[in-house]
Formats: sequence, C-alpha cells, structure tokens
Amino acid sequence: MEMDQGAVKECAFASGFFNQISKKWTMPVIHAMGLRDNLRFNELKRMIEGISAACLSDRLWELEKAGVLVRRVYPETPPRVEYNLTEKGHELRTLLAGLLDWVRRNNESASEGTEEKGGQMLFSAGN
Repeated sequence: MEMDQGAVKECAFASGFFNQISKKWTMPVIHAMGLRDNLRFNELKRMIEGISAACLSDRLWELEKAGVLVRRVYPETPPRVEYNLTEKGHELRTLLAGLLDWVRRNNESASEGTEEKGGQMLFSAGN
C-alpha cells in the first residue's frame, strides 16, 4: 500500500498542533478567555481554579505567539494589560467545544470523577 506523503505531512503538522493545545491548562485558558472580553491576568487566574501564575503566564505567551489571543498593554501607571481572543481564538474555542461534546458522547467515563481528579470539563457547545 502506497502512502500519500502529503497526508503524512499534514498528520504530522496536526499532531504538533494537538500537542500544543493539549498541554495542561491550555483549553481551560481558551475557554475562560471566551467568556468575557478584556480580561486581566489576575481575573483569568481567579477564573481557572488551580492554575499557577507561572503556568498561566506560559500559556498566555504560547497562545499569543500562536495568534490565538492578543495582549494589549496600556501606558498607564501601574501598567494595565488585557487579553482577548482573536478571531482565530474564537474559532478554535468553538472547535474545541465540539470536540469535547464528541468525547462526552462517545466516552461516558471521560466526565466521571473529574472533580476528584482535578480535571476541568469547561467547554460546552452553548458557551
């Protein structure tokens, strides 16, 4: 059987993307950012129970680099920094919500015990 090299390259590219968004806390950050505009760092930290400041900072930097969010710094004293999803970020959030809905429908055990294990089931198609 001959392999389609284009498809293999696309799968490798997609795999890298999935590795990035499946990092711990990435999906909860994307979800929380989609709930409101102009979120500040500490607001996000309060919204995402259990995330450390260092991890939130890392995820925000990675998502900004990927074009999923925009970081705006206002020239005030003290400086004010706000975060918003980009159009690309809103589209990704919608896709992730659909993926989670699929997981819920096809793997009932996926939502069992998430409270005890510290997992967060935050996405839904309605959000």
